[in-house]
Amino acid sequence: MRVIFSGGGTLGPVMPLIAIYQELKNKYPEWEFLWVGTKKGPEKNIAAKYDLPFEYISSAKLRRYNSWQNFFAVFLFLAGFIQSWKLIKKFRPDLLISAGGFVSVPLHWVAWLLKKTTIIHQQDIEIGLANKLMAKTTDFITTSFEHQKKNFSTDKTIWIGNPVRAGLLRGDKQAAMSHFDLDPNLLTVFVLGGGTGALSLNKLITNNLVEFIRHCQVIHMTGIGKELSIPLFRGHPDDKFLRERYHPVRFLDEDLLKNVFAAADLVISRAGLSALSELAVLGKPTVIVPIAKTHQVANAEYFSKRSGAMIFYEDSMGAVDFVKIINELLKDNHERLMIGHKMLKIIPRTALQKMCLMIEEIAKTKWKI
Repeated sequence: MRVIFSGGGTLGPVMPLIAIYQELKNKYPEWEFLWVGTKKGPEKNIAAKYDLPFEYISSAKLRRYNSWQNFFAVFLFLAGFIQSWKLIKKFRPDLLISAGGFVSVPLHWVAWLLKKTTIIHQQDIEIGLANKLMAKTTDFITTSFEHQKKNFSTDKTIWIGNPVRAGLLRGDKQAAMSHFDLDPNLLTVFVLGGGTGALSLNKLITNNLVEFIRHCQVIHMTGIGKELSIPLFRGHPDDKFLRERYHPVRFLDEDLLKNVFAAADLVISRAGLSALSELAVLGKPTVIVPIAKTHQVANAEYFSKRSGAMIFYEDSMGAVDFVKIINELLKDNHERLMIGHKMLKIIPRTALQKMCLMIEEIAKTKWKI
């Protein structure tokens, strides 16, 4: 069985497919896998970390408004289409799976022309243009939320939830405490910076750090290339205090990330659906900071309405509001507990197993395994 995963530009379409890849690779080591992504996106490094072969094709972002960039997008799309044709002919996949991203569109359209089986997964609350373009030609559509089924053809759409890496469920709190030399008498806040939108969130944290670490200690995943240097605190009267309680790190691999999740009493996160799904499955009380005027706002509001998770709107709320939200949650153990309990009910834990069962059924029809 040969499988192509695709998506990129951001990590949004990547991590649920990585979860699927891990599960299938463990169960069927003889299967062959390939990731197809963009030339400069973060997905190449992620694929390398999981020993997943990688190829890139040209990616054209189609804008739903008048823009001169749409003119060049046509040529990029044609290039991606030709590259996809060559790649599929060479790799000869039995199945292609995407969770969105424009790089997947020419690949899945070529797959349809060549009569290859395809699956697209709809993560975000709002349906992305890439999935809309692929929906009519795909064989199967899976969704994160039950209400999303109405947006697609009912005869090929299945609600499964959003796949989450199984390893994240096996975190060791004490391992994280030891690694970061954390104080067991303090609450731990984990700031999950994310990727493309991390810089403004990172500034929000560091600009107000002195105010709220009086009540907690912070592990801050800044994102590669988005970090703000800790030397900015040199000479500050609270310098030693800050260094003891503030622990910035560019990136956490899965082995360390699962332990940090286990240690976190409160998480501050962007509103990518992949990250929110992980937090929901783990039942983590969360302050959600969506990127303004993007699909993340709808994601954040969906989770907030169902769990009580707090939302901080960067474009309409100030630093005082941010510090107040964090401090109030740190002081209210009951509120944090209730938010975490409600988060557990948003995303089914069985999503990964359901997706893999679907893929196994496809494999049985093709290879009689």
